[in-house]
Formats: sequence, C-alpha cells, structure tokens
Amino acid sequence: MSHQYRNTIVMIACVAASACSGRSARSTSPEDPFTAVGSAPLPVEALAGGSALLLPVGALVLGDSAAQVPALVRRRFELLAEAGAVLDTALRQNAPTVKWLGLAEQQRALRMAPALGIEPARLETAYLMGSKVVSLGDPLWSQLRALEGMTGGRIAVAPAGVKIERRGAGFVATYVLVMADSRTGRLQWRGRTEGAVGGTPEAALKNAAAAAAGAPAR
Repeated sequence: MSHQYRNTIVMIACVAASACSGRSARSTSPEDPFTAVGSAPLPVEALAGGSALLLPVGALVLGDSAAQVPALVRRRFELLAEAGAVLDTALRQNAPTVKWLGLAEQQRALRMAPALGIEPARLETAYLMGSKVVSLGDPLWSQLRALEGMTGGRIAVAPAGVKIERRGAGFVATYVLVMADSRTGRLQWRGRTEGAVGGTPEAALKNAAAAAAGAPAR
C-alpha cells in the first residue's frame, strides 16, 4: 500500500476502534475494510414499503494507483460529494418502493428544530466500515434517533466509505454500505459493492452506485 493510502486506512481503523471501544478487542494492525467486508448489493427488498434515512458518505479513499494522480488528490472533497449524490440518485431510480430520506429531506425536517444543531451532511459514518463495529456510537446514534423521530426513517443506510482505483485506462469505485436501526442502534447489514469500469472517476462512482442499488449490469 502507498503511504497515503495506508494513512487513510489507519485513520478509519482508529475511528472504528474508538467507536467500538469497550464492545470488542482492538486489532493490533489496521484493517482494510474494502477487503474485509463481503461483497453484496444493498438488500433494498428488505426496505420495500418503508422509509430509510440515507446518510452522507463517510470517507473517500484513493487506491495506490489513483493516489498517484495529483488531480484526484486535489478533487478528493469534490469526489466525496459526488459519491453521495450519485448514490442518492441511483437508489431513488432503482429502488422506488423505498421512501428515501436523503440530505434534502433531512434538512427540511430539521428546519423545524434548529436547536438540535444536527447537520446531516456532516454526520460521521466512516467508522461503521470496521468489521468489529456492531452498533452505533454517539453522537451518531443520538442524532439518528432525533432524525427518526422527525422523519419516520427508522432504518438508516450509511455509505460508510467509497474507494476509487485505477483499472487499466479507466477507474473502478467500490462502496461499503451499512444498514442500522436508528432506534436500537444495532447494525443490521454491512456489504461491499464494486461497479463496472468507467472512463472517469465520476463514471466509476455512478457505476458503483447503480450496482449498490441493484441495477442490472450493463
């Protein structure tokens, strides 16, 4: 692993360890969640007929080869926002039986309770990638309980992280997604989904979002 990629994984591992302190033993070496998590699309059929909170992407990681492209490093935050936007679009298009409560819906609801001080776009979800994390920690849990009370979205879908890698002349993106019960704080599912190769990082993110949402492969 490159120095930059290793530092990112260490950062995520440290956040995960902090979040689950007291619930499980800490690993002596950083875990790469993009290899530790099993591959599976989001089980949207389990959410059909209900509402689900869609949380922000927790972290964007550049693979070794992608981290060597200065333009990608400079656009890290832009790509992080794009990863959230394309996933929101893909889920609404490919899983219309679910009432998706994305950032816009959450912000609209929170205008009625500004004293809560919750900023949906800044909810910390990256630590949920850690395989030893089995439940939500505060402040995220208390924030989701408040959002559930205002929106009715008991299940939260958290794109805890997304990774972009070079693949030949193109790019590949991989999401790690988590489902959690906002009321009990228990994690119900965690899976990793890789999309088809795209000619640009944006195309790769779009392909990965479609795959995560269960869209048929093209």
